[in-house]
Amino acid sequence: MKTSLVPCVLALALASLPLQGCGDGGNTVAVSGVGTVRVRPDTVRMVVSLRHTAETTREAQLEVAGMVRRALEVLSLAGVEDRNIVTTSLRFSPEYDWGPQGRAFLGQRAEQVLSFSIRDSGDDGAASEIIDRLIGIDGIELTGMQFSVGETAGPNRKARELAYLDALEKAAQFAELSGRRIAGAAVILEEGVSSSQPRPTAARTQPQPMFAAADSEGAAGTALPSGETEITARISVEFRMR
Repeated sequence: MKTSLVPCVLALALASLPLQGCGDGGNTVAVSGVGTVRVRPDTVRMVVSLRHTAETTREAQLEVAGMVRRALEVLSLAGVEDRNIVTTSLRFSPEYDWGPQGRAFLGQRAEQVLSFSIRDSGDDGAASEIIDRLIGIDGIELTGMQFSVGETAGPNRKARELAYLDALEKAAQFAELSGRRIAGAAVILEEGVSSSQPRPTAARTQPQPMFAAADSEGAAGTALPSGETEITARISVEFRMR
C-alpha cells in the first residue's frame, strides 16, 4: 500500500510558520481616556463693522475712513497693539429699499470690518471700556465676540494627565477582573486636545453685581460675563498586564 507524503509535508510547513496572536496580545488591555479642565478665558476677540451710505461711493468711503480712524484711536488708547488689529473686509455696494413699487435706490454704501483681540478675562474691564467708547461712533456695529484661552500649555498638560489617569483607572479595573495587575503602558496614542465655548460657572453663594461700577458721571459700564472654557484631551492607551 502506498502512503501519501503530502499531509506530513503540509504539517511540517505549518509548524514552521510563526504563531500569530500568541505574543503579548493576550497580556494587554486597550482603553480610552478623557481628561477635562475648566479655565477662565484670558483673551477676547471682537469684530466690528463700520458702514455709511451716501450719494456717491467716495462720500460714503470718506465717512467710513473717518469712523475707522476714530475706532483705531479708541483701540490705541486701550492699549491694543497694531499687530492685533486686522481689516477682514472692505466693501462698496449700492443700497436699495424694497417696497410695493419695487426697489428704490438709496445710495452707495461703504463698509469696513475690523477684527481685534485683547487680553481680558471678562472681569478686567478692558473689553467693557472699549465697547463703551466704540458705541460713541454712529454707524458702528459689533458683529462678533468670542472669549478664548490664549495660554494653553498649562491647561493642555493637566488635561492630558487627567486623561491618562482615567485610562489607567479603567485598565486597572479590567486587570483586576481578569485576576491580573497593570505592569505599565505599552502604547499611548493622543487623539487630540480641544476647547469648547465658554460655559457658565456654578452659581455663587453670594450675589454679584450685574454691572460694573459706575463712572464719575453715574453711567454703568457694559457687563461681559465670560464663564469658563473646557479644555479636553482624549487618548487611547494599551497597557501591559502581568
